[in-house]
Amino acid sequence: MRISTNQEQQRAVNAMLEQQKELSRVQQQVATGRRIFQPSDDPVASAKIINLRDVLGTTQQYQDNIAASRARLSMEEGVLGNVTDVLQRIRELTVAGNNDTLTSEDRGFIAEEIKQLLSEVFNLANSSDSTGEFLFSGAKSKFKPFDRNNENGFNYNGDDAQRHLQIAPQRQIATSDSGSEVFRNIKDGNGSFTVLDNVENRGSAIISPGNIVGEFETGTYAISFSKTMLPDGSADLTYKVIDESGQEVVPTGTSYRSGDSIVFKGVNTYIDGDIEDGDMFIVRPSENQDVFTTIQRLINGLEGMDDKSQGRAGLHNEINRTLMGLDNALENILKTRANVGARLNALDGQEEINSSYMLQIRESLSKVEDLDYSEAVSELNLKLTGLEASQKAFTRVQGISLFNYL
Repeated sequence: MRISTNQEQQRAVNAMLEQQKELSRVQQQVATGRRIFQPSDDPVASAKIINLRDVLGTTQQYQDNIAASRARLSMEEGVLGNVTDVLQRIRELTVAGNNDTLTSEDRGFIAEEIKQLLSEVFNLANSSDSTGEFLFSGAKSKFKPFDRNNENGFNYNGDDAQRHLQIAPQRQIATSDSGSEVFRNIKDGNGSFTVLDNVENRGSAIISPGNIVGEFETGTYAISFSKTMLPDGSADLTYKVIDESGQEVVPTGTSYRSGDSIVFKGVNTYIDGDIEDGDMFIVRPSENQDVFTTIQRLINGLEGMDDKSQGRAGLHNEINRTLMGLDNALENILKTRANVGARLNALDGQEEINSSYMLQIRESLSKVEDLDYSEAVSELNLKLTGLEASQKAFTRVQGISLFNYL
């Protein structure tokens, strides 16, 4: 077999080019710190790198969701804190208004300040986040949750849903609370029942909001009084309690003195003040009443009170109901704030878990993808030596010719 000079030189050139290619590859690895540049370099490792990067990207999205959730919940917690402060101020004014020495002008000043505070609570309930989405609209975040209607009442335009974000493969967190849950689902009265005075009462009696004795037997009851004047100038005061079907719960003619306890069907209350014949009080199960309506009724009571004894009694009864309603609202908001705080703590815990997991993923990715510099430098020196040897061999072979021996 004969090998021409041209063939020999081409083989030497190809060998040098191959050495240069390998040297260039190692040089690129050393310069970038990466071991693999294309799947063909290491198919198994490349597949593993793709999988690890997918997991890393997904976990990073969980971290972004946690940041978004924290921002929204922190804003909600701040709004609820402001609502709490305003409601406490309204409660202070309510107590101040429960004073018979106040003039109509004084009550008007109190009512005016409470109007401003009601507007503030109303605006806080319609708060939105940095993206323009409303905090308390449930899943209908583009709709303003509360507005006033033509009857001076309040409408809710959201729903009862909560929005959630994924913060881990098997974990979601609620990032909102509905306006119904925060501002509307608040029981009036003592939470089990509420007491109402009849607007046609002629006396100046005030009924206590009452409390539960044992278990309240749900139903609507009327406490009706009879008053008979005796020859000696004293009065014989009796009462009865009937249920909604007209059945007597407490029999007719039961004697009563102002301030005595009235106990029936789990209800414990009392009535204090001047009771006239035919005066009536109603006990009914507690119902949901939004905080705005509670405040508005107080304003109406302050502005509509006359200076007659019946008017003062009506205002005192309304104030008693308002105080119970405000306390229930404050308790409900405190519960919501505690829930928001628990979710914020959960975000902190999950964020730490995700960070630790991402660190492990990056370590695994580094082991597969990153270059071992000591090994790479040794290989670089070896490739460089190989290229130099190939170049010297080519130089030696290039000068060989048969004409040198003829």
